[in-house]
Amino acid sequence: MSAKAKGAMTESHRVYQVCQKLAEFYEKSKPAGMIDEDFFDDLQNEIACELRLMEAEEAEVGRVSGRIEEFYQHLHPSDHLRTIPGIGVRTAQVFLAIIGDPHRFRSQSAFANWTGVVPGARQSANSEGKGLRMTKTGPSMMKRALFQAGDIARRYDPQLADLYYREMVQHGKTHLQAMGAVMSHLGARIMAVLREGRPYELRDSQGKLITKKKAMELIRSAYKVPEETRQARRHRKSNVGRLASRGTREAAKAPQSRHASTSPVTVYLAEDKQSIGELMA
Repeated sequence: MSAKAKGAMTESHRVYQVCQKLAEFYEKSKPAGMIDEDFFDDLQNEIACELRLMEAEEAEVGRVSGRIEEFYQHLHPSDHLRTIPGIGVRTAQVFLAIIGDPHRFRSQSAFANWTGVVPGARQSANSEGKGLRMTKTGPSMMKRALFQAGDIARRYDPQLADLYYREMVQHGKTHLQAMGAVMSHLGARIMAVLREGRPYELRDSQGKLITKKKAMELIRSAYKVPEETRQARRHRKSNVGRLASRGTREAAKAPQSRHASTSPVTVYLAEDKQSIGELMA
């Protein structure tokens, strides 16, 4: 059965449940004298009023959304932001509005500190606890948009998929910790695109240009996190030292991605490539 058919069946079931509850309400209310000949007319009028208010609200939302898109196109006519996987109509507008002039940040590091997407680090003799938490600084809307866009981007961008896979499988991180790394790298892509004025290009972890179709095939074959690993991360306790040790043991046993790369992450733009290290200079 197709997803569309399942959705239609679910919606029909909900309508049936509402009708059933209404019938039960009617049966219980009639003996008490709560239902008279004007009851359903009043109910119909009330529903019609609510529908008119909803239509007016939707029309206003559409008008405001159109106006926001006009501002976005005026300020960012190239629309290069939306060439980055995971960044859609609304998130592109959010990023552009919050960041403003990208050149006001002296470096990528300064931008990362401003967003607050800078994983903290805690180390001991036997463990390394990088990525345990992010700072509390930075615009909350920016972090929310980075998380939403990053969770989609890692499913389409092989480099981010590789990063997420290594954080989860090889480094023993939870989903939220791995997403912190993805958010940081997505922020670097956003800043590179805005500062350089060029669209983003999909590349594999070795820097080779890749199509969207090939990118999806690569992600499915090499960077899919096993479900048992996800389950294990969900049930982790708060003891950081013990978890880090367990993560180290799991990393030794975990399957290494055939395409994993230990080289610095690179932001690739059309007709050019620039490393994160260069952007931070």
